[in-house]
Order: sequence, then C-alpha cells, then structure tokens
Amino acid sequence: MTGFAGISGRGNPLVVDTADTLRPPMRLNLNKRLPRRRQFLTAAVALLAVSCSRIGSTSGIPVLVATTGHIHDALQRITDGVPVEMHLLCGPGVDPHSYGATSRDVIALEGAKGIIYNGFHLEAQLGELLEGPNMAPKAWAMAGAFPKERILDWVDDGEVDPGAPHDPHIWNHLEGWGTCVRALGEHLQGLFPENAELIAENTAAYAAEIAEADQWAAERIATLPEGRRVLISGHDAFNYFAKAYGMETHAVLGVGNDPEADIRTMQEVAAICAERKVPVIFLESITDPKITQSLEENCAALGWQTRVASQPLYSDDLGEDPPFDTFLGAFRTNVDLIVTSLGGK
Repeated sequence: MTGFAGISGRGNPLVVDTADTLRPPMRLNLNKRLPRRRQFLTAAVALLAVSCSRIGSTSGIPVLVATTGHIHDALQRITDGVPVEMHLLCGPGVDPHSYGATSRDVIALEGAKGIIYNGFHLEAQLGELLEGPNMAPKAWAMAGAFPKERILDWVDDGEVDPGAPHDPHIWNHLEGWGTCVRALGEHLQGLFPENAELIAENTAAYAAEIAEADQWAAERIATLPEGRRVLISGHDAFNYFAKAYGMETHAVLGVGNDPEADIRTMQEVAAICAERKVPVIFLESITDPKITQSLEENCAALGWQTRVASQPLYSDDLGEDPPFDTFLGAFRTNVDLIVTSLGGK
C-alpha cells in the first residue's frame, strides 16, 4: 500500500490512527514552503521521454530507491539475501531538506519497483516529483507508520503551521522508528512475495537491534547529571531524541535547517547556554560550522565559556565509513559523544 505522509512543502500529511495501520494515498498541496523547480521538472520529463530504454536496472534486478541514509540502511538490512538493487538519493553530507533530484535520480525513480521516503516534509524539494503519476503509486512513507501519539509538532517562530505541522526527524525516536521499520518490512513482503519469509526474518532481527539500542541509550543517558541534560545543536533535529530520553534541546537553526541563523535566536540560545552552564555545544555533519562557532562567541560575550564538541553529531545523514555509515552505528556514536561530552558515563 502506498503511504503519503507529507512529502514536501506545506501540505496536509497523512497521520495514522494506529502504529500498524496505513491509510490510502492523499493528494497534497506541496512545495508551499520551498520554491517549485519547474525548469528542472520540465527537463526531467523530457529526459524521461528519451530515456525509457535505459530506465532502471540494466541487469533486470528490481530497484528500490531510498531518499535518506537511514532508510537506505533499513532497506539493506530488511532485503539482505533478496535480489534487489538500491539507489540512495541523499548520501553522506547531503541535507534532505534542500536536496533536489539529479537527472540520474529521476531515471532511477522512474524505473524503481519501490520508492521509500521519510515524509512529514523532510524531502522538501522532491514533493512535486514524487507525487507525479509515475511515482505516486509506488512511493511509501516511513512517517505513515510512525505512532500518532509520538508525533511532535514542527514549530517555526513559535507557531505550528497547519500545512506542515509535524517534526520530520522521526528516526531519532527509536521506539517509533522500530514501528516504521516493521511496517516497512510488511510493505516489502508485498513487493517481493516470493521472499516474504526471508524479509520477515530480517525485519524482526533488525527491529530487535533497534529496540536493544534504544534500551542501551536510555541507560547511558540516565548517567548524566540532571543539570547536564541539555542538548544544544546546530539545527532542530533532536526533539524526538530529547523527548525519548528525558533531555532538553535547543538549536540555533529551525527544524528545516535554514541556511542562516537570525540574531535573535542566536542570542536566545546563547543565553540558555550561559544560564544553564552548558559545557558543550554540538556541531552537526550537515550544518555550517560557523553556526556553532558564532554561538560559542555569543556565549563568551555573556561571560560563559562553552566549547564545541570534538566530533559532529549525525542528524539528517549518515557517515561514509564504519561505524557511522549505518543508522545504529551513527546513533550509538551520537549517544557516546553526547554522554561523554556532558559528563555522563
């Protein structure tokens, strides 16, 4: 079943009533938040018209397209042993909030057997493409399976926009992400019924690893002193993480990883750092290091000496090398860095 859950822009995302029930696709008012890419789409349509013979896998093996590294890793784990090829859109260092598909991506999307995306407007530049007549029937959103009771608001300038009300960084809530992974496994069993048993086994094993990592993270973060459970990061990607593990989080940039920080927000976050005596602020792998450097300087101007963590956090992407190139590897690295930097064990 196809699940549309806020592909991009400021549309009306699909929210499920239960963790394991998906609704039919919805038509969305897409790309209100970010400008449309009409010239690109016109070129893409022309390219597809002359490239039909080259679409998809030349080996005849079915192709699955993933928009993010977190989803790509889940697909690899769940389809281990299944003859399938993968195409990843947003690799290491790439921000899915602003990513626009290349001509190669468009060809892969058109020829894919399935397209798995995050939803809740994470892939803000891809909505018009993914809701096209050739893509929509095979596009499936992880957000469509995220438990409704765990969904957090997408707050921008103190308000929730009714067109795109949900925080898209759902992979940072491991309990909810595990639910999404199990639903993805069921979806893939439908795509590959001849390998349904293997996919079910792989899904169960991976979901168990996610649950184990969730318990491990809770135990590690519990070692933090109460006054040190404040996470300051570049952009607002860790709300689900903080909610799950009893932390407080603040960021200079918004949920959408805006390219520039406004002075007021920078000063507000610096004031929190100084008042709460936050010892470390965290750079992210996809944010400009000048953001955290500027925050460090603003804290110093208020008489508080904080420092930037020695390593970046992985927020919207994964790394290139082990263990950062897998979702759980990057997650465990984040937890280790946060706990050791803030004085835990």
